[in-house]
Amino acid sequence: MIREALPMRRLALIAVLTTPLTVAAAPALAVGAGEIGGWGDAWGEDQAPNPAQPSRPRATIPAAQPAAPVAAPQPAPAPAPVQPGGWGQAWGEESAPEPAPARTRAAIPAARPVAPIAPMAPAPIAAPAPVQPGGWGQAWGDDGVPEPPQPRRATIPATAPTFPTASTPVAAAPRAPAASASDIRGWGDAWNDDAPAEPGQTNRPVRPVSVQPAAAEPEAAPKAPRPMAPATQDSVDGDEAEEPVRLTADQIIHDRELGIVTAKGRVEVGQTGRTLIADTLSYNLKHDVMTASGNVTLVEPTGDTMFAEYFELTGDLKDGVGKELRVLLSDRSRMAAASGIRSGGNRTDFDKAVYTACEPCRNQPDRRPLWEAKAVRITHDQEAQVIEYRDAWLELAGIPVAYTPYLSHPDPTVKRKSGLLAPTMGLSSSLGANITVPYFWAIADNQDITFSPRFLFPSSTATKVSTPETLDDAQDSVLQRVVLAGNHRWIGRSGEATTNASLTQDRHTAATRGHIDSEGRFDLDRTWRAGYQLQRTSDGTYNSLYGYPINSNRPWLTTRPYLEGFGRRNYALVEAMAFQGLRPTDDDDTSPLVLPHAMFSHQSHPNSRGAFWTVDSDMLAYNRLDGVSARRLSSNVAWNRPFRGKQGDLTDVSVSLRGDGYHSDHLNENQGSATAGRVVPQVAANWRYPFVRDSATMPQIIEPMVMVAASPNGNNPRSIPNEDSLDSELDDVNILRANRKTGLDRVEGGLRGGYGLRWSAHPRRLGYVAAQVAQGWRAHADSTYSERSGFGDNLSDYVARFDYAPTGNISFLNRVRLDKETAEVRRNETRISVGSPILRADVSYYRFDTTESENLTFPSKQVVTYTLSSQMTRHWAAQASAASDLSDNGGPLGWATKLIYSDECFAFVTNFRRSYIHDRDILAGYELTFNVVFRTLGDVPFNVF
Repeated sequence: MIREALPMRRLALIAVLTTPLTVAAAPALAVGAGEIGGWGDAWGEDQAPNPAQPSRPRATIPAAQPAAPVAAPQPAPAPAPVQPGGWGQAWGEESAPEPAPARTRAAIPAARPVAPIAPMAPAPIAAPAPVQPGGWGQAWGDDGVPEPPQPRRATIPATAPTFPTASTPVAAAPRAPAASASDIRGWGDAWNDDAPAEPGQTNRPVRPVSVQPAAAEPEAAPKAPRPMAPATQDSVDGDEAEEPVRLTADQIIHDRELGIVTAKGRVEVGQTGRTLIADTLSYNLKHDVMTASGNVTLVEPTGDTMFAEYFELTGDLKDGVGKELRVLLSDRSRMAAASGIRSGGNRTDFDKAVYTACEPCRNQPDRRPLWEAKAVRITHDQEAQVIEYRDAWLELAGIPVAYTPYLSHPDPTVKRKSGLLAPTMGLSSSLGANITVPYFWAIADNQDITFSPRFLFPSSTATKVSTPETLDDAQDSVLQRVVLAGNHRWIGRSGEATTNASLTQDRHTAATRGHIDSEGRFDLDRTWRAGYQLQRTSDGTYNSLYGYPINSNRPWLTTRPYLEGFGRRNYALVEAMAFQGLRPTDDDDTSPLVLPHAMFSHQSHPNSRGAFWTVDSDMLAYNRLDGVSARRLSSNVAWNRPFRGKQGDLTDVSVSLRGDGYHSDHLNENQGSATAGRVVPQVAANWRYPFVRDSATMPQIIEPMVMVAASPNGNNPRSIPNEDSLDSELDDVNILRANRKTGLDRVEGGLRGGYGLRWSAHPRRLGYVAAQVAQGWRAHADSTYSERSGFGDNLSDYVARFDYAPTGNISFLNRVRLDKETAEVRRNETRISVGSPILRADVSYYRFDTTESENLTFPSKQVVTYTLSSQMTRHWAAQASAASDLSDNGGPLGWATKLIYSDECFAFVTNFRRSYIHDRDILAGYELTFNVVFRTLGDVPFNVF
């Protein structure tokens, strides 16, 4: 028995008779959601059920018209000739059955149930009359009501008493794309062989997928084939093994004697989430084996797609063998093989296989990929989520560059997996030869650890430090030859944390050296957040020498736990801080330990006139083993209001009252403890008057600015220690502030102010240009400013800023401080960038004169850096840079070059550096770094010198 259905796209009229059967495609008709096959097939008999019996919903056939009843047909003189593929083949007979008396043909409404009845015995069949293929007699084949045409799908029922009630709809699967990577060449070319290997030539025998035939059974009770459900049913929950096979094709032929279903033309088979597409398919129902040929495509639930010329599979599509295989993985990487064996639905062994992550060249699809891994056998274990290689060669541009007897890497479904990572090899003048072999441990979905032990192989010229403390070079402990390093990452619903640490022993002194760099943040609720920062190292040069940089450009490390809260108009912070200096002159005994530091800020809602209050409070306590220790309490309350004049001028007025209290120890050698305090009332106003000139070519804005502030003089007694107000440098940012000091320990008093002018223009086609110049003044001298600070007397130096960005390819920034009397440059900061990505040049210049601030002197510095970069092509880029100290005792600091190649599957980066800086046990020298990245395989970095 056979049940056929019409497709949604291509329609075939199927007749269930004893004449030969050929299923052909026809124009599509509207089909209901619950349509099923013919009556005889649906009930397992040769006649239709009583119309009162319930059935699955049936679709309305718009083309059907009512017809008058006709008399029973008379016996025909002779049966019509049987054509191959017709009903006779389908039923194994030589004549077609007589058509039943036609009944009135009426449109059958969709989804209309009828009452159930018991099946009836088949009616006697008279001599068959000549019937044209596709006629109504063939379409009915019994005395029942005619069944509407069905979609182009066939369901082969089992002899088992029940069927699964539904099946998974088969999604449309892609046809085989253009051959890619190595699969576009013959296997003889890939393996230096003249002919492709056959499946039988693999290292192990090809395991047949078909099971052995069952023992002989009576003709009436053959072995139950895998059930095939109607294509229009929905999926059901349950074991995958019980899900029926779903088949669609242009032509379906069922040989009942042999138990073989043959499908031709756009064949699609769905089972357990997998889809098989082929030109021709033969399904042996007794042995549950499918044989597919011609543009075979197998789509996995993971997104992997396999292409072949020939495939033999079990009915559940889990086991099989194939030849001339090509695989497109879900991450767009590719594999090709001469043959392959599939087992269990989750493991595929490819013999004489090639793997690459490179996309085929669009212009030259036959071109060899940039890199590929060839192996005698490649195994893709989907359950273990790993791809393994046996006897593998890595080829770069067709040239073998590396061999390994075994290689494995995670498949595209894996985001994180425990295992060894690519090693890093290096050679430096300070450490000698070394190799790092990292191991990644995926502890859980939200945390992991990477162990990165580095093995040292020192040479006689590496790290020769000429100091009296240098001991004999003999290496007595294992830890002197190994650097133990690791990284831990954790992320949760309420926060995240990262830790980097390392430990070793110095090769010359056997002193323990190491570092830790950790940072975390945890959200306690919608208002409060806690966190920490932990940075410590054994000495000032360890991180630079061993290559464990801490993300900080400052010459000190900070350890800081904190708790902070955020309100709509409030902010609160409680923290503790410890510091470690990295310069040769830094002493840990003089570094302060801050415990605690707390601050609170509040800003009220503005009233109807825009006035608002602000409150800023701060508490600080710090201690030293050697030096000043102090406690500070400070609070500032201010009333603020903006005013807008009738002419468009803007004025911000602020009236504030600030109070500070201090208790200090060891402020000087002759004083033990001291207590001091101050109250600082202040009035300040900022006025600006913007003038706008609108123009069709270049709109401009000119804005004069004036600041005036007044507070009592002499608010910086020597009994108040200075910790956070050491930097008194004037610039374009703070010149017009009421208090130009940083921090809270020093305040600016007396009558003071500043004035300046800001100009900006926006040319329609020339980008943006702006300039600003300002100067500060005060009525009384202030001892907190030194002569070299730029504000040694009543008038300050001039500070200016100039920005110019005519296009996206040109930018210029200059910030400068000029002597108020001689206009000599005291500080200059310039950055210029010219060019497009094809060729771009950047120059940065910094000059700082010597400055002083309360017993501290900051020496002058003059540094220039040059950078030239080019994105030469889509894949190639280069960069060169240099730095030089232009001071009297300066010289070149170093230079570096970089060459980069990067595409979708491969990246190559090489760096060559020359350093002229010698810092304690860090030697000046060269460094050459290679970093090769094979996408999906990992990276292979290499360091030299």
